[in-house]
Parts: sequence; structure tokens; C-alpha cells
Amino acid sequence: MDEENKEFVSKTELKKDSKKIQAFGKKISELSSEEISSFNFPDTILKAIKDCKSIKSNIAKKRQVQYLGKLLREIDLSEAYLQMNQINSNSQLEVRNNHKAEIWRERLIQDKDAVTELIRLCPDVDRQKIRQLIQNTLKEIKASNHPKYYRRLFKYIKEHIV
Repeated sequence: MDEENKEFVSKTELKKDSKKIQAFGKKISELSSEEISSFNFPDTILKAIKDCKSIKSNIAKKRQVQYLGKLLREIDLSEAYLQMNQINSNSQLEVRNNHKAEIWRERLIQDKDAVTELIRLCPDVDRQKIRQLIQNTLKEIKASNHPKYYRRLFKYIKEHIV
């Protein structure tokens, strides 16, 4: 009677699920150590991820990913999927903020009126500091020097505006 109530899952479906979990395990192993520690995995899985990160040989890495997938299939991954989505959305936000800062930096370098617009939009910006950074960046570009102030301008924009 119990066998009739069980849902049939084909071998193909099981293999597909296994491949998906292996791919998920591989993505986890490509994250930074700090991001990996944010997952609530048992020590055996954390060790398998650490081992996977350290392996250089493609064949050995493939075997380690398969082993990691086997370990991951034994636990509930719903929380881990949510954590991975959070990490991905955070990195996408970081990329958007970097693009925004790059656009502002280029506008500030190319257009003198952009400074007043920036100060109007962000009144907490130190006017003297931003103008000095722009001046130094322009001098640096003219002299074809190492982009020290160019980077500082980006960093300042990212910290204070974005």
C-alpha cells in the first residue's frame, strides 16, 4: 500500500538533480572564504569545499565536486539557496554602485558644471576636497602620471555619494 502512495522519480530526474547540486557546490567553492563561512554547513561539507578550493588538477577537482555534491544531497539546501541568492544580489548591487561611481568620476573630469550638480544633489560632500581631487586628477591625466588621484576620486565618490 505504501509503495502505491510514493511518487515515482525516474533515474534521469535523479541524475539531473544530482548535476544541479554538484553545480551549486562548485559555485559555492568559487566564493571567498568569508562568504562560504556565512553558510550554515556541517564541518564535513566545509572541509570538502576547502579541499575543492585548493585542488588545481581538473580531474581531481571534478571528483571533489562530485563528492561535495554527494554530501550536499544529504542535507536540506533551501537555506543555502537563499544565502547564495543574497550573496549574488549583494555582488550585483556592488557592481551597480561601482558603475555609478565611474560615471560620476568621468562626468566630474569632463564637465566643470557637474561639480555644482553633484554638490546640489549631495550637500554633505566636502566641496573643497572634491574640487581638489578633480584638479589633481586633471593634472595627473595631462602629465600621463600614475593614476593615484584618479583612484582617490573614485574612492571618494563611492564612499560619499553612491
